[in-house]
Amino acid sequence: MFKDRTQAGAGLAAALPDLRLKSNVMIVGLARGGVAVAAETAHLLQLPLDVLCIRKVGMPGYPELAMGAVAPQGERFTNRRIASLLTTRQIEQAYDSAMAEARAMDERLRGALPLTLIGQVAVIIDDGAATGASVRAAIAAVRNAGARQMVVALPVLPRPAAERLARECDRLVTLRAPQRFQSVGQFYEDFQPVSEERVRELLAAARPSVEQPA
Repeated sequence: MFKDRTQAGAGLAAALPDLRLKSNVMIVGLARGGVAVAAETAHLLQLPLDVLCIRKVGMPGYPELAMGAVAPQGERFTNRRIASLLTTRQIEQAYDSAMAEARAMDERLRGALPLTLIGQVAVIIDDGAATGASVRAAIAAVRNAGARQMVVALPVLPRPAAERLARECDRLVTLRAPQRFQSVGQFYEDFQPVSEERVRELLAAARPSVEQPA
């Protein structure tokens, strides 16, 4: 188990020593919990930090069942098996609602500035993943932002999902890949929700350390 998200972020940094101080690498934390992990990774590797606001799309009537995930600019991932149970209208309504939430969060955390990663290596970090839906939507968003390579780094990811994600990115780093999995939270002693205010604090703290010399 990880003590908390900070320890998980340190573990990811230890697994990515080749990226330290590289000028063309951006750490991208998924809001909100992923930013707490990504901030520590970025700090230890001395890399810049940005945030990507992904929202899960719940099954209408069963919000705890993820149908997929969507990014602020509309990039999405859909679990076709679950979506096949719905009409096209139901699917689009669910995605429109989630995308509106993603855009509102993006406005609050980033001022809705476009994510720009042209020619960079993007390291996508979350505090863990169950199905990988959020990470897959993030991969699409990062690709559209111009990243030339995509690294996915997760403290915990079930082995079946890891096998699928490894085919969708250039490099996958996981610290725990259990066969038996219930939830991401079971792998943390402290898995308290991360507030938007905390995300803003972490982003602000990262800025001075990533200024490039003239």
